[in-house]
Amino acid sequence: MLIDQVVEAEGPMFIKVLYGDNEEALFNPQCRTLLLLEHIKDIVGYEQEVDIDLSDENGFILHLLRSPPLQYASDMLESRRTFILVKVSKNDDGSESVEPMLNDLRSNRPNAFERLTSINCDGRGGPPSEADSKKTSRQRGKKSGKRR
Repeated sequence: MLIDQVVEAEGPMFIKVLYGDNEEALFNPQCRTLLLLEHIKDIVGYEQEVDIDLSDENGFILHLLRSPPLQYASDMLESRRTFILVKVSKNDDGSESVEPMLNDLRSNRPNAFERLTSINCDGRGGPPSEADSKKTSRQRGKKSGKRR
């Protein structure tokens, strides 16, 4: 079988990213991971200084930010899947926390909401502490990093 036939049979490679008020955008993951993340920020309107990542529809973080610099996103992302945009922030203790950037996640994808609001990127799980709840409330009051 010719390579052209294989590509044609599989179709074009793309992923769908959900963000904002149920907005979605298609991206080609056949590029370096960090380039894909930069392009996503451009398309959704986030400053380049804001760290983002993706989670699957069940709320599992993909850790694209931790991938080797030359790794292709297509090595980590399955084509034609849907992902949720998340903002990654460093905590004072050096750990990372994530904030889903898809509004109304609780009602649309409750499993993803639970997972994304109760764990950190460093793998610590469990329900958020009282301090985490207060911090989350403060973070909601701050700008999300979106350009105005």
